[in-house]
Amino acid sequence: MVSRSLLISLFRLTALCLVSLTLLVTARAQKSFDERSLTQKVKDAVVTIRHMDRAGNENGVGTGFVIDSEGLVATSLHVIGEARMVEVLFADGSRHEPVAVHAWDRALDLAVLRLDRKGLPTLSLGDSDALASGEKVIAVGNPMGLERSVVSGLISGFRRFDHSRMIQLAIPIEPGNSGGPLFNPRAEVLGLLNMKSTLTANLGFATPINALKPLLARPNSMTMNKWLRLGALDEGLWTSSMGALWSSKVDRISVQGKGAGFGGKSLCHFHQEPSTLPYELKVRVKLGDESGAAGLIFGSDGSERQYGFYPSNGQLRLTRFDGPSVYSWNILSQVQTPHYRLGDWNTLSVRHEKDRISCFVNGQLVIESKDRALRLGQVGLAKFRDTQADYSNFMFNPTPAEKVPFEPDSDLTQLLAKIQTHLGDNPSSMQALSASIGDQSPDQLQDLAELLERRTDQIRRLALESHRIQIQKQLRTELKQSEPQRNLLRAALLVAKHDYPELNIKAYEDAVNRMAGDIRDYHSTEGGESDLIQSLIDFLFKENGYHGSFSDYENAANSYLNKVIDDREGLPITLSVLFIELADRLGIKHVTGLPLPGHFLVKHQPQGGKVALIDVFNSGKQLTFDEADALALQYQVNNVSSEYMASATKRDIIIRMLSNLRYFTRSNSGLRDSLPYLDLMIAIDEEDAGLRLERATICLRIGRRDMARSDFEWLLERRPEGLQLDRIREALRSL
Repeated sequence: MVSRSLLISLFRLTALCLVSLTLLVTARAQKSFDERSLTQKVKDAVVTIRHMDRAGNENGVGTGFVIDSEGLVATSLHVIGEARMVEVLFADGSRHEPVAVHAWDRALDLAVLRLDRKGLPTLSLGDSDALASGEKVIAVGNPMGLERSVVSGLISGFRRFDHSRMIQLAIPIEPGNSGGPLFNPRAEVLGLLNMKSTLTANLGFATPINALKPLLARPNSMTMNKWLRLGALDEGLWTSSMGALWSSKVDRISVQGKGAGFGGKSLCHFHQEPSTLPYELKVRVKLGDESGAAGLIFGSDGSERQYGFYPSNGQLRLTRFDGPSVYSWNILSQVQTPHYRLGDWNTLSVRHEKDRISCFVNGQLVIESKDRALRLGQVGLAKFRDTQADYSNFMFNPTPAEKVPFEPDSDLTQLLAKIQTHLGDNPSSMQALSASIGDQSPDQLQDLAELLERRTDQIRRLALESHRIQIQKQLRTELKQSEPQRNLLRAALLVAKHDYPELNIKAYEDAVNRMAGDIRDYHSTEGGESDLIQSLIDFLFKENGYHGSFSDYENAANSYLNKVIDDREGLPITLSVLFIELADRLGIKHVTGLPLPGHFLVKHQPQGGKVALIDVFNSGKQLTFDEADALALQYQVNNVSSEYMASATKRDIIIRMLSNLRYFTRSNSGLRDSLPYLDLMIAIDEEDAGLRLERATICLRIGRRDMARSDFEWLLERRPEGLQLDRIREALRSL
């Protein structure tokens, strides 16, 4: 018989299970009710954002949400893109085109649109700093185009990406979710859905809502007309056709989206046209995916007929396009070559002569053709399929020099060419390779691979060091001139070229000249200098969205003038350089830099007029001397008198820019990576004993003993005041 105690235990266990089951069902019902209730509460404030191509066709979809009843909608910057038409769709079916981009931040991937619509329902912003792992969250978005889908999950942690803190979510994020709100159960927005993990399906990331709040406090507004021209092709130089989205930034052109021509073909013609043969074309190109195709066109009728030289599926191809369909495409030559660098930038060049077409990749001849079907015509760029591609340093030379005779490759390169030709996974490829290289054993091939890897690393380091030495020489030469002769713009671009060897300095000089021309064309220049200064402020900050990098201050890009011009975001000193150089081109005299500790300013001192201090980091706000002194106090610098502070020389400005780069790099990457900026500073100011001592100390710590010895000997030879020479002798003896 079953004992009484056992029956009681079974009864209690059954009762406990029933209670637990009841609670579980109730909790699930409550959870479902909460999500339905929340969705109903927020649905009118969550919007769908569509961006279109130039023809008005939908090119992508994302999500946003209303944060102000006067028409402000928050989303991710990549949802609206740059130079794209945007449409905002509400739950009631109404559609609105934004009148302005109220605020935006590229580093944080945030944007706020302004609509011409009032009385909108809004969402409450929560406090993302108070979040903890394990908290329940709910996301609303438009995954895969399904409007206002709801999904719940948990906060699984926090991650940093490129200086930005992101919320890690146990939630699947799909295309269309981006820019959508992340809620807590109280319907407060904690973040904006941003991206999904490439490793795990149910893992995503969101931008914390607190990152948006400073942006709202300091908006960098731009009208939609201006925004649509941001990054647009220079219509004086280029004309695109056959769809896709072509955009440009000074010396770079980008294309994305599928072209409307057969095979996704899209063209971008350069306005200068050759009038005779021979001529040369050159461009650097990088494909987003090697399965795509993009490169040069020439001999074009402006429509369907042209030659094309481009990489395609890792090979180089010369094609003659005789019409709109694949049946009228004639592949004249297709080769695989070790000179083409997969996944990297490659330089394509074409020489079109009367009797031949010569095609080069990275300086090596890869294709020659005697085809003469197409002669003179337009030149430019092309892309095919759904390729995303970037082009830079396009060059058309209508009067090329005499052709340099082609020299055969070395034995080593010929061996590499044989290997590349027969690479493959099938047995016949391996047999062909074995027959081609003869007696070279697998061990020899492995030795060759290891040798090439070592040599490649050595040559790359040597190339970089040689480049940096050349920049040191050019910068030293520029800044050794008298102050009026020094070219501040060129010097600042040389600092950027130190880290970006392919930077085209002339292209950025031309861009600044065009900006000055735009100010003359569209702003009154008939008033005095103060009116011109205001026109310059309006042009940069009100109309073109230049702004200080509040959210990503220590990003090295803020110290490179080319990046500041491209991204319209920078540090006080780099924005000041741009302002000073534009003022000079507008003929505004006595505009200099004021080296306020911690926060560089622009100073305008008109002859016989009132001095103006301009804070270019804060949208060109004009300050009094007292306000400038108070600003210095924020950086814990006491007893600053900006009124009596000498203006910074151009040399001072460059040294300070390099000092910023040295400090940021040292903080983020360590001593070794900061050393090149110290080398540049010493190249400019060879007699600065403090810089020499700092470099010697760093070199001693990282094991560069020869450089440390050289600097210690220099210090002992010159015996500068204020240094403990005994300590230096002791350090030298240790070497």
